[in-house]
Amino acid sequence: MYKRNQNHLQLPLMSQLDALSDKRRKGLEESWAGAFYRDFFCRLDEDIFADLYSDKPSRPNIPVNVLAGFEVLKAGFGYSDEEMYAAYNYDMQIRYAFGYRNLGEGEFELRTIYNFRQRLSEYMQEKGINLIEKAFERVTDEQTETYQLKSGKLRMDSTQIASNIRDMSRLQLLVEVLQRVHRMLSEKDQLRYKEDFEPYLQGTSGQYVYRIKGEEVADHLQPIGEFMHRLVVELREGYGEDSTYQMLVRVFQEHFTIDENDLRPRKGKELSAGSLQSPDDWEATYRRKGDEGHQGYVANLTETCDPENKFQLINKVQVEPNNIEDADMLEEALPDLKERTKVKQIYTDGGYGSPGVDEAMREANVEQIQTAIRGRKPAEEKLGLEDFDWEIDDDGKPQEVTCPHGQRAEVQPGRNEHRYLAYFDSAICRDCPFVDRCPTVPLKRRPKHVLRFSQGETDLALRRKRMVDIRSTGENLRAAVESTVRSVKHQFGNGKLPVRGKPRVSMMVIASASMTNIRRIHGYQEKMIEEKRKAREIQKQIQDAIKNVFISFWRFIQRGLLQHFYSKTAVRAIPI
Repeated sequence: MYKRNQNHLQLPLMSQLDALSDKRRKGLEESWAGAFYRDFFCRLDEDIFADLYSDKPSRPNIPVNVLAGFEVLKAGFGYSDEEMYAAYNYDMQIRYAFGYRNLGEGEFELRTIYNFRQRLSEYMQEKGINLIEKAFERVTDEQTETYQLKSGKLRMDSTQIASNIRDMSRLQLLVEVLQRVHRMLSEKDQLRYKEDFEPYLQGTSGQYVYRIKGEEVADHLQPIGEFMHRLVVELREGYGEDSTYQMLVRVFQEHFTIDENDLRPRKGKELSAGSLQSPDDWEATYRRKGDEGHQGYVANLTETCDPENKFQLINKVQVEPNNIEDADMLEEALPDLKERTKVKQIYTDGGYGSPGVDEAMREANVEQIQTAIRGRKPAEEKLGLEDFDWEIDDDGKPQEVTCPHGQRAEVQPGRNEHRYLAYFDSAICRDCPFVDRCPTVPLKRRPKHVLRFSQGETDLALRRKRMVDIRSTGENLRAAVESTVRSVKHQFGNGKLPVRGKPRVSMMVIASASMTNIRRIHGYQEKMIEEKRKAREIQKQIQDAIKNVFISFWRFIQRGLLQHFYSKTAVRAIPI
């Protein structure tokens, strides 16, 4: 049965913290643990997780903010479950972060964490809602409001995240699938296929591949494909609902094809990047970035970047199979960012540009500012649409255009949708120094030069202009997001997480981002404390200086009065 955790709000009259000196207790309150307690633990809306629990009267749940906080600290410090559980039970600083003031309070078994994760994963798969993500965004929105951070400018970057799967060759993956299919079979069916499976059960899949030379791999793929095809057909009736059989069907379809009744292995580009990479992680995909291949997922991070902010916060985390394009994640994230923030500009790199993003940006009335534009560079000897000045309406549609020579023209709709025309006076164009480089075309029957363009070309031109304008200022607000990516990934070592599957990978990345935000808040709070300490020192120095001046002045007056007194006394003592 679900129940909110409000016990931590009532502080005990006596606790084990009383054994600490005032200095040490104040240090604990001002440490990261105090920041975590105030700005994450107390802000977490436990009601978000109520659907995970039964409505029937029963034993109350372990506090949700404790379980969620356990995940955040585990990811933030790179602990294993056992290390985090030990710290929860015996580390006073960790316990302070959870609102406990005495050892022995809030005890639970580690199995409770496993059950909590399982319920979260099942809920995500059934409902399509990541409750950890939902809670993170609500906490971040409160933090942004509390510290009065401006969210009109955001920046975004993606990074490769590897799940905890083995790097398998194609042949090893196929043999591994066959071995798991064999374990799925009943004893009767194992005897039936004994001779067929025998070559693939001599040790592990890795040992099978180890005994084969590179040039012999192709000779092994064909018989494996034929055997898999036979299994797909013959096992459908008895094992069709089994997940292992479904994996067999998927792998067969991804690695083999049947052309006119001839079965053959797929080659090269016929193999999809979305094909199964491991039997243990069905959602992990393959992507080649630069000279490196990656198996797993991609994490997309969005954070505030207004220079006037005291610090910046990550306010959205997305995790998808790594064959998903950056532009698709931006397009998906934009409606939520528009609803939760006051975003007017988003700073990205070249991978986030696409016609779909341009359209989404127009609808949301948000500017995209890129540090680079993906695709072919404009020819230097020719003028491009980005060299023209554009006036657009609130819907992002061009209304007027001014050429580099200064001639203005009204934009008119073309024959097809999203196509436009602009007519320039040929008499002016003939005397233009840019006429040989201009993209306009002279008309035969009218003294006009026409510029033909589409909405997509206009959007691209505007993005190029914004990129050039930002470069000319020397200000690159996107650059610092690289350090944010490292802050989220560095505790995992090489960006490989100790978990598998999209639900668990996304939860761990979000948890790490939550801890990154807490560290930034704590850093700001430390800075404020240090500034207050320095201000007090300066104030004390001023007070001491004033006091010293007053004392010196008073002593000067005293000395003058004494001299005056002695001089008068001496005069009266002179005999007449």
